[in-house]
Amino acid sequence: MATRSDTVLMAMLPFIAAGCGGRPAQEPDPVPVMIAVVEPGDITSTIVVPCRLEGAEEAVLSVAVPAAVTSVLVSEGDRVMKGDVLLTLETDGMLAAGMSTAAARVSAARAAREYAAGNLARAEALYESGALSESGIESARASDASAQATLGLACVGYQQAASEAALGQVRAPFSGTVTRVWARTGNPAAGNLVALSGGEVFEASLSFAPCRLRDLHAGQPVFFETAIHPGELFDGVVTAVSPSVDPVSGLACCTAQFSDNAGRLRPGISGTATVALVTETEAIVVSQSAMERLPDGGWRVAVIEDGRCRFRTVEVGLQEGFDWQILTGLHEGDSLVVFGINALTEGCRITEAAE
Repeated sequence: MATRSDTVLMAMLPFIAAGCGGRPAQEPDPVPVMIAVVEPGDITSTIVVPCRLEGAEEAVLSVAVPAAVTSVLVSEGDRVMKGDVLLTLETDGMLAAGMSTAAARVSAARAAREYAAGNLARAEALYESGALSESGIESARASDASAQATLGLACVGYQQAASEAALGQVRAPFSGTVTRVWARTGNPAAGNLVALSGGEVFEASLSFAPCRLRDLHAGQPVFFETAIHPGELFDGVVTAVSPSVDPVSGLACCTAQFSDNAGRLRPGISGTATVALVTETEAIVVSQSAMERLPDGGWRVAVIEDGRCRFRTVEVGLQEGFDWQILTGLHEGDSLVVFGINALTEGCRITEAAE
């Protein structure tokens, strides 16, 4: 037997049916977004740091024994070429004694270089066998490079002494810039006479976060830019990486050298150095504008499937500027929303925005 409540429900059924049979709620219009098809590309991770150039070749010229300066031919800031006469001296037999001192310095420097080279050879053998760390081999390479530079300067000193003894002239041992002149005409040529810096090769010390140490090694390309020559890049290379971290600044350090055959660079010029760390080829690379940060710190992108938004969580790799490498979650050929992801919801309709 039907109850009163059953009777009321049956009476309402026509109205409920009418409501259900009405026009369904209208779906929102498609969201206009910018779309691109995912294609593989290359990405290079870099570090960009401020730096100041110094001459890779530095020399303070002096004579081994006192002599009189008869003429000074250069001023501070002058650009000189290798072999140019910088000043002349009163010649006498005393200058010949300078050659003996210079020769002794060459012998000592050559012995130190041979010792460092032997250490480096042993270190390389240990490194190849896995018995020596990356920092150990870098330290041995740095010691060898330092000994080689000392030998080079000693040889320059010997050549200078020979020139002084034979001609009574002090010549530029390399092309560069005169940074200091102490010599004065008529005064004794005692102590420092002229300082040179530069040449065609310059050095810079680069400081960076210690976490980058694992990515840096000698031989990596580096580029120098300066506001003095806007738009120009000067090629260089990382020559040494310090295995230790500065206890005061908390930063690691490497040394880079830059070449300038046109004579446009000078010691003391400031700018920025860009070191190319790692390059991935045929990688999935997207713009940061295509990515959305998640509350848990991860990232997601939006792709289009059957005209609708589908979010995908992605794992990121290298970053270069506003470009990111995607390791997982995105594939070649996917239709990716490259701008406008923040306005989307899962499953909403999407249309490509007019350019």
